[in-house]
Amino acid sequence: MKAGFARVDITPPLGSPLAGYFRYRAADGMWDPLELNALAVSDGENTAVVVTADILMASEAYMTEIRGKISERLGISPDHLLLQGLHQHTSVYLGAAKNAPASPNKFYDEAYLSVLERKFGDVVQMAMDDMAEGEMYLAEKETAEPISFIRRFRMKDGSSSTNPGNLNPDIVHPIGEADNTVRLVKFVREGKKDIALVAFQTHPDVISGTKYSADWPGFVRRMTEQDIPGTHCILVNGAQGDVNHVDVTKPPVAVKGDPLLKQKKYDNSRRMGRIITDTVLKIWETAEKAESGKVSGSVKMIYIPTNTKYMDRVEEFREKKRALDAGTLKLPLDAMGEVNRVIALPEETLFRKVPVSVVGFGKVVIAGFGGEPFTRYAIETRAAHPDLFVLTACCANGGQGYLPTLEAFEEGGYEARSSRFTPSVATELPAAAIAMIDCHKKFNQ
Repeated sequence: MKAGFARVDITPPLGSPLAGYFRYRAADGMWDPLELNALAVSDGENTAVVVTADILMASEAYMTEIRGKISERLGISPDHLLLQGLHQHTSVYLGAAKNAPASPNKFYDEAYLSVLERKFGDVVQMAMDDMAEGEMYLAEKETAEPISFIRRFRMKDGSSSTNPGNLNPDIVHPIGEADNTVRLVKFVREGKKDIALVAFQTHPDVISGTKYSADWPGFVRRMTEQDIPGTHCILVNGAQGDVNHVDVTKPPVAVKGDPLLKQKKYDNSRRMGRIITDTVLKIWETAEKAESGKVSGSVKMIYIPTNTKYMDRVEEFREKKRALDAGTLKLPLDAMGEVNRVIALPEETLFRKVPVSVVGFGKVVIAGFGGEPFTRYAIETRAAHPDLFVLTACCANGGQGYLPTLEAFEEGGYEARSSRFTPSVATELPAAAIAMIDCHKKFNQ
């Protein structure tokens, strides 16, 4: 087996709109640079490349176009390319059309996007050029303290609430269980730096504000390379649609009005990076060698019916949106998400295609979902293949918003009410990933 690594800077120009919230935020500085990181793996016949981008996400159409251009340039199959947006809320969204309706998350800079397109190809080419013979080792371990928490809660009145606030007396219990496992794939290479593929899962929305940052994924990369000399690090963010960094049983890290608010949030992101990296250090030397196997990759578009509820009330919801923007109306988070979904319905299609992507090398499989999957998606996919080392990736080869569970659709709440999809997404996507992983296993027999 051969493995290679590459990295390029993709920090956008200042003044670009940062994505991820309901309000407009123009970037006015930089905490740390944004990057593309690439891992190329080859069995001598087939090559697959994983690229993680420090962006909120990108549209499926944009990622499909980029994969096609990389394929034309380098001869690698587009099915063997998994391009992930790590989902930082201190970065941009890619794929908005030049004449798309104005929105807080719209970003279109023709000059930057033209260069970025080349950089996607460059980082793949550089990773492939860097490939060298090596051995693969695997390990996993929970963090010493939890830093990823379910953000959906059952409330005393029986409802569900997303981000109900720290020390909220109406909270009964979280709806689900977070995964605080760090998973490591280590490549020990002949004559070149080792490569650490680190997987963890939670929302990279710790810092917020108006400065660019790779958030905790960037800290993990930098700290791992600092603490393990002679090592490259790439991070994959897993199923994170129903988790974040907030422990509601404790007071908030900082409150609005605190003059040190921004610095405290950045320091909290650093703390999370430290905890994940410390876990990597604990398992670095104890990782078990895995036999080399064949490399495969596949991308399947799953067509899911869209959520067209309230199509007959678009004008009513547009009035709500205008009132929200003017500050004359306040709504809870779940209602705000639904407003944004409904006002976009005139441009909505009856079906949306959601990419499910699988890249496999031997015993290791990365299952990518084209949106923000709930933790259950990873649990189901992993449980179906206990003999494999399965990693999951959010916003893989495109991002189509929240991918909730059947239970979440039934009870409502922010993610379900703002989701573009009908409940069938919760069964069809994991089933597709499981079947695609089956194909990888057969290919390796």
